[in-house]
Amino acid sequence: MTGKLTENDYALWLFNIRGIGNKSIDKLLCGDRTCKEIYGMDKKELSMFLSEKQVDSLIKSRNVWDFEKERRKLENKGIRFISRIDDEYPEKLKNIADPPFALYVKGRLPNPDKPAVAIIGARMCSEYGRYMARQIGRGLAFAGVQVISGMARGVDGISQKAALQAGGASYAIVGSGVDVCYPDDNRDVYEELCLSGGVISEYPPGTEPKANFFPMRNRIISALSDVVVVVEARRKSGTQITVDTALEQGKEVLACPGRLTDRLSDGCNYLISQGAGVVIDVNDVIDRLWHVRSRAASQNRALQMSTADAQNKPLHMPVVAAQTGSQSPSPGSEQVPAATTQAPSPETTFAEPEPEEALETAILESVDVIPISSSGIMEKISERGIEISVPELMKKLFDMSNMGKLSQNGVYFLKREF
Repeated sequence: MTGKLTENDYALWLFNIRGIGNKSIDKLLCGDRTCKEIYGMDKKELSMFLSEKQVDSLIKSRNVWDFEKERRKLENKGIRFISRIDDEYPEKLKNIADPPFALYVKGRLPNPDKPAVAIIGARMCSEYGRYMARQIGRGLAFAGVQVISGMARGVDGISQKAALQAGGASYAIVGSGVDVCYPDDNRDVYEELCLSGGVISEYPPGTEPKANFFPMRNRIISALSDVVVVVEARRKSGTQITVDTALEQGKEVLACPGRLTDRLSDGCNYLISQGAGVVIDVNDVIDRLWHVRSRAASQNRALQMSTADAQNKPLHMPVVAAQTGSQSPSPGSEQVPAATTQAPSPETTFAEPEPEEALETAILESVDVIPISSSGIMEKISERGIEISVPELMKKLFDMSNMGKLSQNGVYFLKREF
């Protein structure tokens, strides 16, 4: 059986050793050491990275671990084990504080190419909180945005249920094993998540929920999201833990304002006073989400261009001179890549199809010197008979801003001034 074992099988074994957490696993994996190599290390080698108690625990586990049995247990429950060495492991989790070495997943992981918003708030929420959670969850689902939360009572479960009912995708990060539905009141949400999204945990299957597990899972909720929305929360509550981790991770936090006399709105009102964005309706979330995604895309594009320039920099004779027979330019002069003297291939052509040109024209005629939000632009182009989804429109607006055809002021767009 040993010859058939994969690195993932060894990772599963390593992740389940009692007394060895993420930081200890990181120590063992330093120097590009594999999980299989760790399995074969002797006591002397292990003692260089682990305490005596941890070494004994690892050796004991190695003697009793049944690889085939453990693999079969997961398969029978429809659970996948995804470790940090797996290509499917979320990129967003790799650089956070204390990243989980692995995740158990029932269903699937969030799509990294699609926007995601965390909706969090009070378990014992008011009718106002329930209403806002439903409205935001449903609205984001209609806009093609993934909803991430903790499947808890109140705001979490309500927003996720609304997203699923609207035909969207939602993902729950739980403080138990993924095969344990907690709270049981949300069993309908749990079952739908397994089909139309995913239930995710860093705790092994069968793990019952514990109070100290929930604060830990909050760092994963915020990390997998582009924006965090607080619907309703007391000034001091578990929601604040997620907000703190989100801010540490550089995420934007938005909050729904509430009455000053309502204690369940104290947390949101305080966040707004400290600079959090205000959420009146789902469009506020979508506008801010697009701004965040646009900024990240712009940074990635700049990085890719910088990398491409470094890779394409000629080391000897300029390519143009070599292919055209022209003289080499003098030192320090600008060199034109040979590709510019050839017709672009279908893969590298940037000409947009006619429908895109019609959309661009409609957008330009919808904006003026007075700033207008993306939702306002959507209404105007809809009146012209152009149908487009919110994510598609937001992508187009960002592209036009990058090309200098529009100016962007926060969440608003206006004509470019020349």
